[in-house]
Amino acid sequence: MGNLTIEILLVFIQYFIMLFFCKYVLDLIFSKKQFLFIILIIFLPTGILFQFIGPISTLYYVLILAIMVYRETKFIMSILHVFMALIFLVISDNISYIIAFRLLNEIGNEQLIIICYFLFIIVFAIIFAFCYKRVVKYLSKRWGSKSISYILAFLSIITVIFIYINIMAIDQDNFYESVQNNLSMFLIYFVLLSISIFVVLYLAFKQYKMKQREQEMKNFESYVASIEQINQDMRKFKHDYINILSTLRTFIDDKNYEGLYTYFYDHILEANQDEQQLNQQAMMMLNNLKINSLKGLVTTKILQAQSHHVPFYIEIVEEITDIDVDPILLNRMVGILLDNAIEAARGVENGEVRMAFIRMDEVVLLVVSNIFDKKIALKVHEIYQEGFSTKGENRGLGLANLRQMTNDLHNVNLNTKISSPYFIQEIEFQKE
Repeated sequence: MGNLTIEILLVFIQYFIMLFFCKYVLDLIFSKKQFLFIILIIFLPTGILFQFIGPISTLYYVLILAIMVYRETKFIMSILHVFMALIFLVISDNISYIIAFRLLNEIGNEQLIIICYFLFIIVFAIIFAFCYKRVVKYLSKRWGSKSISYILAFLSIITVIFIYINIMAIDQDNFYESVQNNLSMFLIYFVLLSISIFVVLYLAFKQYKMKQREQEMKNFESYVASIEQINQDMRKFKHDYINILSTLRTFIDDKNYEGLYTYFYDHILEANQDEQQLNQQAMMMLNNLKINSLKGLVTTKILQAQSHHVPFYIEIVEEITDIDVDPILLNRMVGILLDNAIEAARGVENGEVRMAFIRMDEVVLLVVSNIFDKKIALKVHEIYQEGFSTKGENRGLGLANLRQMTNDLHNVNLNTKISSPYFIQEIEFQKE
């Protein structure tokens, strides 16, 4: 097997490893058309360039792959992952060559060394990809600042430049020694880079903690507001029924029992019988909800829906004694769902809100659905964008906040469905 053939084969293996790394870390799914694009626009041109300019041709591959991945994800951090794929590939390449050479050089079988070298590259690349994805998944919940993403992307670009300066400086006549020196220099640089990234992430964590404390204060204020709303609704409820009972006084004072009978059944009971029956059923279902703060919040929303003549159906078949989420955060999430559902149902004819708590082993599933205006073209990927609203300007923060809250909790999953005429929100609470 000629040297040129081996180099070309190695290059294509490295290209495939980088593609696998990005696809695995970012959970990308490529179509047949995209795979054809990768082969014709990325793989083949890079392979041709390699024969003329050597390892520098990889920069073309990295650049086009970064653009493609960014177009798929629309996320600046995706560029960082592409460059990190290249960095780990270079580390894998150097370590694999040294190990294969050290273990098998005395045998003198060059083909065996090359085969082991290729296998080591693949194994190390898979290990790095697996570990890197776990680290990214952990850290992604703890940094949200775009400035941090830009800093890390900048550091990765500087690292790639450093790598290729070292690659171009390799002495082909003393290749093994050059690779050892190159790896040593790179490991020193990698330690310095790790320290820099640690400092950046430490600052990001401090910023995250500050935002978390601010969010906790907002959650507490929201909870206090919901309690005040309960008290206000109860006072209003009491005031309304006192007024209704006061209207009966004249009939009682005049002992006009026939008029009282007619007034009560034709005007009071008839007007409210359906709503009263519905609300009575909802309140009875709430007996199975044993979380007092959440029960108070849902009671408030039932009364709120009643005041707008929006039917509110609730189903809780089994007792719900606990949900493994901070109570203030839980109330805030449920409050956002119900506020949006009630407001949407108010705007349509025959609007209604349905709510259900379903216990399944170690999981509690909350389902909230409402009838929405079919004239409004709702798209799931748009409704969680900050500022998006069908209710006018300066709105649309509730669902964006809800998405942020669920993303910050590893045991909570949010799912949205649109099945006309119903808009359905599902939150899955897993037990930690």
